[in-house]
Amino acid sequence: MNPTLTGREAVNGVVASKTAVHGVLARETVVDGAVPRVRGTLSWLALGAAVAAALGLYAPVVAGLPKEWSEFPSLSHGFAVPLISAYLLWRQRHVLAQAPFQGSAIGLPIILVALGMLVMGSLTGEPFVARLSLPLVLFGTVLFLGGPHIARHAWVGIAYLVFMIPLPYLTLKALTYHSRLFDAGVTATVLGWFGVPVLRDGVMLHLANMTLEVADDCSSIPAIAALLALGAAYSQMQPRPTWIRATLTLVAAPLGLLSNIIRITVTALGVHYIGPIAIQNVVHHFGGTTVFLLTVVLLVIIDSLLVRFWKRTSS
Repeated sequence: MNPTLTGREAVNGVVASKTAVHGVLARETVVDGAVPRVRGTLSWLALGAAVAAALGLYAPVVAGLPKEWSEFPSLSHGFAVPLISAYLLWRQRHVLAQAPFQGSAIGLPIILVALGMLVMGSLTGEPFVARLSLPLVLFGTVLFLGGPHIARHAWVGIAYLVFMIPLPYLTLKALTYHSRLFDAGVTATVLGWFGVPVLRDGVMLHLANMTLEVADDCSSIPAIAALLALGAAYSQMQPRPTWIRATLTLVAAPLGLLSNIIRITVTALGVHYIGPIAIQNVVHHFGGTTVFLLTVVLLVIIDSLLVRFWKRTSS
């Protein structure tokens, strides 16, 4: 009598199924996880190809960005933004590798909206709109092909690319002038608190021994994107609750404005008490660097206060 045997055995990590029928033993071997790994690799290759195609489509509208970054010091942070964006995505590499691919149809209308912005910006000669659609089309592509689990961990790195896009010239010009008026007014008020006589005339500050102008270069508005990028990057450096990260990102710009007013006030005080030689100092000549360093210090202080408050309330 020929017995019928069924069973499974594992040999060197290979699962073997065996069935003996009428004395004939049949073996079937399947490597565990081989098929899912292949599918995962193909999914990532498809997503990578789609992202590369999107970048190629946007090449004409972003090709001029490096030239603008190099010509205007307030935009020079643009060179660092793609690198920081790549770093933010790289930090999520382990989580992204474990996230399942579940494509979502919601990504398709996002892609269509982004492409509409690209067409509209290109036809109207407004590069800001066309460039702004790049992060949007990248996010829509990731959501459409990768699904919500992939997009949830990748959106921060993708959205960070917004900070490399310069604001429209006319908007920037108007904001800069109003910022100069605001900075001059606040500086004149603070100088009065210190007992320094000053006559403010628009963006001009008439001191007893010299007249200072809050010029375009003295405004922090041209660097507003850099300040926001600074806050966003700083907020991602350490594990924090989402509300703290959002707060640090949003307060970076006001803190930059405050830092700039402090810089102008210190310069004016130096001119009053020391003389015109005070405007030849490092604080004045490297105003952008001074504002950034002071903003970082203020961000660290606010971050420590928020984290302390969060730990106290959660304990």
